[in-house]
Amino acid sequence: EGYTDDEGSRIYETWIDGLTDGKSNSTVGNLNAPFAEQTNVHNGKQSMPMDYDNTKTPFFSEAMIEFASTRDWTVNGVSTLVVFVRGRVTNTAEPVYVVVEDSAGKSAIEVNADAAIITKGTWTEWKIPLSKPPGVNMARVKKLSVGVGDRKAPKAGAAGRVYVDDIGVIK
Repeated sequence: EGYTDDEGSRIYETWIDGLTDGKSNSTVGNLNAPFAEQTNVHNGKQSMPMDYDNTKTPFFSEAMIEFASTRDWTVNGVSTLVVFVRGRVTNTAEPVYVVVEDSAGKSAIEVNADAAIITKGTWTEWKIPLSKPPGVNMARVKKLSVGVGDRKAPKAGAAGRVYVDDIGVIK
């Protein structure tokens, strides 16, 4: 909710996309202000819009946030990562995934079981048990990525827009 249209606090300055790092085919934020989405919102006043284009190499699209300091996702009995996703009915089904990376550089990918999640014009709550990503130190989380496509075995896919909101950890 802290994103603004001011230089230094724009959504695409927090979430690194493929347009910025050249590692994938994503664009975070609207091209013109307001940069964060203010109509398709799950909770609060804005969400993250991400355009993806998996029709060209590397055939996946993602946005990554790197935390200034590590996050401990094990305190107070926290056990689940929650991500709210909303697609468009005009989208073609594509896998949606998250990548959690710890401060040692170990990462794990969790793919949503329903590739049609991005074809739904309603918000879907996705709960990911923190015990699921093997080998990642959940007490030292450094990066989180949200993506569309098959990152493990990339292949040509579709293009569209997805919205992400209310990412958090719960008991």
